[in-house]
Amino acid sequence: MLRKHPFTLAGFKVDTKLLVDFADSFERFNANILTVHLRSGQSVDHGEINACVLPLSETAVAGLKKSPWFVPRRTVVYGIGGAKEATRFVALGINALLATSSDASIRMAVEATQSLLSHGVGECGRVPVATLVRIDAQGRTLTGITKNVGYGGMALRLLRNAALPREIVVNFVLPYSGSFSLKASPRWYSGSLVGLRFQPSADENVLRRWVHDYSSLGYTDGQPVRARHAFA
Repeated sequence: MLRKHPFTLAGFKVDTKLLVDFADSFERFNANILTVHLRSGQSVDHGEINACVLPLSETAVAGLKKSPWFVPRRTVVYGIGGAKEATRFVALGINALLATSSDASIRMAVEATQSLLSHGVGECGRVPVATLVRIDAQGRTLTGITKNVGYGGMALRLLRNAALPREIVVNFVLPYSGSFSLKASPRWYSGSLVGLRFQPSADENVLRRWVHDYSSLGYTDGQPVRARHAFA
């Protein structure tokens, strides 16, 4: 039997309109989600919350960490803030960063994470995560925010458009893991978004373990959210 609402998004210290906009954006991918406004006093089974959206502030983050339904590396986290906040709260494990609560920001966040509903995160997959990256590009220093990371590469959005040389070094921190400094090569561009492939390194096994640790992202009660449940 299919569950009526296979994916539940909780709004934590946000207004109800934001949740409506999230639901509308997920509908563009034929996904029917349930939204829960936690300030409304609505009764909800904590075990059924798969994701949350919150402003990246000390008060909101501290409250989230105390919530009984929040499970690190399983609850999908949408954070409202910029690069500074992404760096400050990197340990939270932000899966998608919204610069604002605009429709465009919401669409980008949903696009970055909706594949969890259809495929989940396998050992060879890429984890949607937002973390600051410093790029050493043969004498130039650039910065970007990741869209996803896997042990073989990453997609990141440059904070300013620039062509990258054939070989760069990317420096970043992954939540619940640590810092990395890896050689990489650009493989494709789409506006400010660039896909990078990592060169072989001693950190391959560490990255593989990190991806595996996130393989339950979006799961509820030990059951993965599958395409047959979430999509028409």
